Amino acid sequence: MKAIASRENAAYRAMARLAASASERRKRGASVLDGAHLLGAFLDSGRKPEEVMVSRSALGQPEVARLVERCAPAPVMLLTDALFGALSTVESPTGILAAVRTPERRDVPADASFVLVLEDIQDPGNVGTLLRSAAAAGAGHAVLSPRCAFAWSPKVLRAGMGAHFALNIVEGADLGEFLAAFRGVSVALAGKAESSLYELDLRGPIALLVGNEGAGLSDPILAAASVRARIPLAAPVESLNAGTAGSIALFEAVRQRRGKGFGSADERR
Repeated sequence: MKAIASRENAAYRAMARLAASASERRKRGASVLDGAHLLGAFLDSGRKPEEVMVSRSALGQPEVARLVERCAPAPVMLLTDALFGALSTVESPTGILAAVRTPERRDVPADASFVLVLEDIQDPGNVGTLLRSAAAAGAGHAVLSPRCAFAWSPKVLRAGMGAHFALNIVEGADLGEFLAAFRGVSVALAGKAESSLYELDLRGPIALLVGNEGAGLSDPILAAASVRARIPLAAPVESLNAGTAGSIALFEAVRQRRGKGFGSADERR
């Protein structure tokens, strides 16, 4: 373990650039996991980080010390608390962060069992919430349009709470092309749709489509979907938050699929 005491250290400066810059993360194909929970979820997925930085005070905590051990053979750098605080992307740092290789996307099978599709969801909190709900619901894939918030940004990672490592995340996708190739039923959430979500059969291969926070799904994507569905509202509320609406739809599918191997490897295919 190497101790770092200066901001001018080359490794520290490289990590600071990675933590602060989305373009740097994209260029390097790397992400920053800031916090014990995120790093633990990453390790639980069977992956290893490329580099770890830990504060001197945090290293004395059993949870952090165990994480450091699990990160071997990745190099670990010990920082003063002040240096770590300047580096961290969160208000209350847990004292450990890591640079990791961003998992590579895989092609989504045309007959995939359960897919979440996001069009132009721009709030990082909503993207992270939807990815977290998708992973918890047993979806295997999340397909994001080019104008969605960057899935591997620190804010989306924090909102996802480790869900990223249980999903195949496909960013910058042509949604029209995906829907044309998908052989299951694509369900577009639309507030003015005639069909209720609860009237649909969601037990077969499905793709659930959630649109932009203000505009919803675009007309071409609505037209390309197999069916449009609304979530019935008891009160005269104009609409639901995108993260809330998508989560409700995901777990309505879970409710219907309970007797069909929910959570199995086949379900996540």
